[in-house]
Amino acid sequence: MPTRLPAEDKISLTRKVMRVLADWQLEPMDQCALLGLPASLAGQQFRQLRLGGSLPDDPDIWTRVALLLRLDNAIHQIFPFSALSANLWVTSPNPRCSNQTPLAVMLAGGLDGIRRIERSADNLDPLTMARSNLL
Repeated sequence: MPTRLPAEDKISLTRKVMRVLADWQLEPMDQCALLGLPASLAGQQFRQLRLGGSLPDDPDIWTRVALLLRLDNAIHQIFPFSALSANLWVTSPNPRCSNQTPLAVMLAGGLDGIRRIERSADNLDPLTMARSNLL
């Protein structure tokens, strides 16, 4: 549980998830929504999170962090030789998402949407994607 983590670990995980969301080139409002944070944090307070602050001790937020980090890991395993492709995957229309972007599914579905996309990406491998014309 994140509340039991030392402060430096919380800060490290916060920086890591913020870096992932920035790599995906998401708008601050979308980043807040994915993390389950109020839209009011998209300004100065949100920048402070990227620079060394820690996300609040909220189980929902830390569940989202874990899922988003696992999603990023799964995507980078699908595209091991192209960080650009991996980062674009979240914002590119996908047949597995009814030609919506995985981002749109996550934003519309909240925590359940994030879980759905994370599970979907975790179950993909490059060979499966090549056979289904998803690469």
